[in-house]
Amino acid sequence: MLYAFLKKISKYSIFLGGIFLSFLPINPVLAKLSPEEINSIARQTTVLIAPALTPELREDLEENRKNPLIKSGIWNPGSGVIIAKNGNKYYVLTVAHNFLQRHLDNKKYWQQLGGIPYYGIRTYDGKVHIVKDVNDGRGCPLKGNPKLAVLVRFGCRDRFIMNTDIVDYTIGTDQIRGIDLAIVTFESKKNYTVAPLGDASQVKPGERVYISGWPDPEREKDPQTGRCREKVARRQRRLAWGPVIEKMNPDPQHQGYSIFYTDETAAGMSGGPVFDSNGRVVGSHGLGSQNKPQCGGNIEAGSGSESAANTNVSSGNNLDFNKLQKQYSSGQNVDYFQKLMAELNFSLAFRRELPPPEVIKAGISQMNKQKIASTSGKVEFDAREDVFNDPNDVVDDIYKLYTFELENLIRDEPSGGTGSLLLD
Repeated sequence: MLYAFLKKISKYSIFLGGIFLSFLPINPVLAKLSPEEINSIARQTTVLIAPALTPELREDLEENRKNPLIKSGIWNPGSGVIIAKNGNKYYVLTVAHNFLQRHLDNKKYWQQLGGIPYYGIRTYDGKVHIVKDVNDGRGCPLKGNPKLAVLVRFGCRDRFIMNTDIVDYTIGTDQIRGIDLAIVTFESKKNYTVAPLGDASQVKPGERVYISGWPDPEREKDPQTGRCREKVARRQRRLAWGPVIEKMNPDPQHQGYSIFYTDETAAGMSGGPVFDSNGRVVGSHGLGSQNKPQCGGNIEAGSGSESAANTNVSSGNNLDFNKLQKQYSSGQNVDYFQKLMAELNFSLAFRRELPPPEVIKAGISQMNKQKIASTSGKVEFDAREDVFNDPNDVVDDIYKLYTFELENLIRDEPSGGTGSLLLD
């Protein structure tokens, strides 16, 4: 009652007994959500991003499976999160390295569109929204200023000769230039949930964060053979969590990565949201610990279990980025992202409040910690204490899902209303 009264009068100043009283706005302490509630928000806002599997990309993919040493492009699905909406247009925060420059530049992959790349963004209701003309035309390293178009990259990923800006796909290695952040846009008449943004400065070391994304089991090591798994068509969204170990000021020299945590992420979860315990996005996941067993490259989040934590890193103002990145996974700081947006005069209306309770309730999946037995051709999902593979968020065959023709564009149904209660 007292809080409600003070909140009501906080907008006013009162003259009482010759004294001028001015009440400042009161900010209530945010209540922590349960993992099930955070997973519900994550489920409805996390998307799967990948290039369309054109015949040329399918051929390229199979050649890489036959010979992993081939240096041509590899089809690489990633993750993202819906952070804003304007009319029928949705804006997805992700990482720049989900868009390989050699894909954007290689016109033979996109013959159906006259050389213009097109991607698919899969939302939680199973629909794949085709996004055409993804290439922003800025190359890699980036040239010119970005525009708020279909794709906005603050950094780029290409195959450079080490310590140079020379691209050579035969001897180079994948590297990131610039800030590893991007926004990609899709359009839909459906009313999808927008994830609320939080305040990354309020997240302290020792507090838990939650990472949502779509792991690629083909880049996880088979526990029986020790080698990369064979072709796995099935995908299942994962929510992983762990404590924040350290934070540092974002630096372009480090591609902007500045939040370090222990987790059970894997390749394919790059670009997925990092939530605080209040269910708000405070970061964008992008790099796995270098100590994780690698399988298929080290640009996306690492694959396999996190090694035992080694806390031998400097503290205070002398944090060693290389040591932190070697030992822990890392993500971008959403506050820094908003700063970049402001510097470029990009205006987006970000959500701050949580989705309505009925929307959160609609997406609840019970975390019963039961181990899901694998069958032939499917992934073995572990029921660890710090990871949850959502059985209600599954793609049966990702290769079939992303083998779409341009004439089969998604025809959206009318919006379901002001909430997002479109779940099955």
